[in-house]
Amino acid sequence: TVWPSEGNFILADFGTVDACRAADSRLRARGLIVRAMGGYGLPHCLRITIGDEAACRRVVAAVAQFKAMS
Repeated sequence: TVWPSEGNFILADFGTVDACRAADSRLRARGLIVRAMGGYGLPHCLRITIGDEAACRRVVAAVAQFKAMS
C-alpha cells in the first residue's frame, strides 16, 4: 500500500514490521537507501524519496522482486 503524498517521497506500507524490515534489507542490498518510519509510529512503513526516472525504476523493480519472493 502507498499512502497519498504531496511531497517528494512516498510512504510505502508493508503491512507488518517483519515485512518492512525484510523489504528494507532487500532494497539496501540493491544499493537503495530508504528510511524506516518507526520513529514516527509507523514501524511497518518505509519512506522512499522520489528520484529521477532511472532511480524510480530501480525501486519499482526491487519492490516487485521482494513482493514476488514473499
